Amino acid sequence: MSIESSKSLLDEQQALRTRVSFLEKERDFIKSLYSDMSQMMQIISKGAPLSSLLNRFREKIKSQLSQSYCLFLICDKDCLQWRLQYSDLVSESLLNPKGMLADVPQALISFAAAPSCQKRHESDILNAANWQSWQTFLNTHNFSDVSMVSNSDEQGAIYIMLAFQKHQQQLESELMETALDAYSSWLDAVFIREKADYQLLEDNHRDPVTGLLRRFSFENSFGIVLKDSRRHFQRAAMFSIQLLSKKKVEDEELKVLAELIRETVRENDLIAHYDERELVMGIRIQNLSDAEVVATKLLASMEHEKYVSNGLIGSGVSIGIGFYPEHSSLEALYQAAHFAANSLKNVSGYQIEFHGALYDTSNEFYSL
Repeated sequence: MSIESSKSLLDEQQALRTRVSFLEKERDFIKSLYSDMSQMMQIISKGAPLSSLLNRFREKIKSQLSQSYCLFLICDKDCLQWRLQYSDLVSESLLNPKGMLADVPQALISFAAAPSCQKRHESDILNAANWQSWQTFLNTHNFSDVSMVSNSDEQGAIYIMLAFQKHQQQLESELMETALDAYSSWLDAVFIREKADYQLLEDNHRDPVTGLLRRFSFENSFGIVLKDSRRHFQRAAMFSIQLLSKKKVEDEELKVLAELIRETVRENDLIAHYDERELVMGIRIQNLSDAEVVATKLLASMEHEKYVSNGLIGSGVSIGIGFYPEHSSLEALYQAAHFAANSLKNVSGYQIEFHGALYDTSNEFYSL
């Protein structure tokens, strides 16, 4: 056998070994990715709360892409309002002192605005002009590449996951694409189920445990309130009431809290059990300070001695408040109130969102 033939044979053998090695890695990657898929689909089909499902997906994809840094964002369909879906020590560097995203790269805005392009990979982002606004963040962590996937919930919000990679720790493109496809399919399944819930629960519009409105019924009813407020130049406020108890939510304790809230507001104000650990209120107001009066009254009522044995009430609530017409749509109003409640970082009390900033009281709105 000639030297050339021997070298060619060795090259072919090496190529074959390389290919087999990659196929074995791909097999293990896919096996890990779909190892609990049947359990996940069962949880979705049983109607687990949206927030708990999204948390599960986040942990799963972070574990699968352990060499990448995963960032989760939500924006409105017009790509004007952006927020972190989850924050940590790394992502907090992207926030301004008021806890909002300081800036959004043009590359990310363009991606979110193109629903037909659900996935994208970009290289050499450290030197890319359309990632310039995040250069400090990218340089600090030496991120060179990013893979992105977006999903619309068909209700005005776009969920985006970004997987940042370092040049020396990049995952093979085929495996990254497989992971993004899986994550996207999980979100699609949840949003389809949410839409089905909406259709099924139109007639049965109250939560059987608390007697409060279900999420979709609340959105329909409060949407009418907003239209009426627009017609008559009136104000409205939305409250996001987040439960701070870390224990399992007991039905009896939740029923007591729901009744307490009903006693705090007027009979025609709207209250909903939005998610497992979140209640939402929508009320008409004349003055901005009216919302504070309601929040203060609710927090004070929870301090009554008759609730001392109720662990759910005793743990407190974080209340976020957003205003109409400062936010003209129901989705934007909810995001503002939800953001304000989250800004309290699991401390009982209330926070107000007004024109993109957070305040302790409405008296601060126009102070110099």
